[in-house]
Amino acid sequence: MRQRVGALIGVALLTPWCVALAQSDTSQVARGTLRGWEEQVRIAIFDRNGSIYGRTSERGILQRFNERMDSEYDLDIISSAFSLSEQYRWYRRDNGARFWAGSIDHLQLIQHGDFKALVGLGDSWAADVQLNYQETLRADRALLWLGFRRKLSDDDAHLFLRGTLQAVKPDADLELGVVLKPGGGSLTLAVAALDVFSDFNYQVLGVDPAIADSAIDYTSHPFTVRAALDMPIGRQFRAEAYALFLTPTSLSVESQSRPGEGFAQDESYTYAGALAEWEPSAKTALGLIATWVRAGLEREALADGNPDDDFELTEEEWRVGPYAIHRFEKRFALEAWLGRVWRSEDRLRPDTTVAPDQLYEDRTWAGRNSLIYRAASGFHGELGLDFTVRETSGSPPVPTLSPLERNNFRLRADLGWHFARRAFFLLGANLDLDDGSFDGAHGRFMLNW
Repeated sequence: MRQRVGALIGVALLTPWCVALAQSDTSQVARGTLRGWEEQVRIAIFDRNGSIYGRTSERGILQRFNERMDSEYDLDIISSAFSLSEQYRWYRRDNGARFWAGSIDHLQLIQHGDFKALVGLGDSWAADVQLNYQETLRADRALLWLGFRRKLSDDDAHLFLRGTLQAVKPDADLELGVVLKPGGGSLTLAVAALDVFSDFNYQVLGVDPAIADSAIDYTSHPFTVRAALDMPIGRQFRAEAYALFLTPTSLSVESQSRPGEGFAQDESYTYAGALAEWEPSAKTALGLIATWVRAGLEREALADGNPDDDFELTEEEWRVGPYAIHRFEKRFALEAWLGRVWRSEDRLRPDTTVAPDQLYEDRTWAGRNSLIYRAASGFHGELGLDFTVRETSGSPPVPTLSPLERNNFRLRADLGWHFARRAFFLLGANLDLDDGSFDGAHGRFMLNW
């Protein structure tokens, strides 16, 4: 079994690199991006209430594990979501809509959608709106952003101010930043105030206990500082880098009808990611990706609180791996990535007589490999091999439907249509290579204007 797994991983890693180097040049551009990853880990801290268990859950900030997950859940996301090149195409445009969905069992789909539009308000001003929609086992959100920007120069450098519009008023966020255009690249610097109206709503105006019994009181308010860089280096190299830091945050959550019940907690959140890409020709991109996320909660029960609310939780995730994108004919392309992912979740308790410490770690090889036929306007087909190979130590933070350490290999077939470079849709089905059974279906579409 280990020899089979090693051979498949080796093929997945080496084939796209060898084919990419062997082909001749064309006029088509091939590139990947980390912006999709960065946006998701940023939304995870901006929209805590949109996490599947909510803002004050003892499951933490990332909330990566769920009782309804099976060993194929992460593979379902890999097979259903947009590819690296499709992500790059999405983030190059200011206006668009996109959506993907994948079946995880006979009852449920997981799905993700985005909408964005930018409208000029004269020579220097513009307004933009963005909607992030997720319905998965990790998030249930529909997050609306509204922003304004003022142009600083002819190269699209600008100042921006934007905020989230939330039904729960204390959850609104505001972000102020600047986008600069040095050396043909892009540099974003921004600072945000999270839950900006929380203390005003709960502590100044007050919230009727019949509406919300638990009141949040920040003793140290959350702010984020982030930077994003996308920069060409010479003619054949490009780099992306992203980082965010949450200032030390402290709050208490206390029952209004039963004072003394609740908890106080300190929170931390940091992420960083980098992409290095070599473009030996306009149609070939070879790159390396590295990402890291760390979230922490240190919770202590109030005087009459639940003893289970005494713990220190650390969630951490690393990923590193190569990718290759190559368009070797006018209508054919090869795209592949391989990732090594380390995830850990440690829950330490000062008093283990209440509950034991929980220490969990998994190490995963994951990959998505696609042979693509795509006309500029017309038929689009893909044949792919997707897989996850995972080892675990310790018990998962919550019981799952099946052991997470199971290895999964699947064949993916997608069929769809491209519409004059502005839109496409794909529908696909999966074949489980471990037992030869049907392994679910998925679909995705993108529209730009």
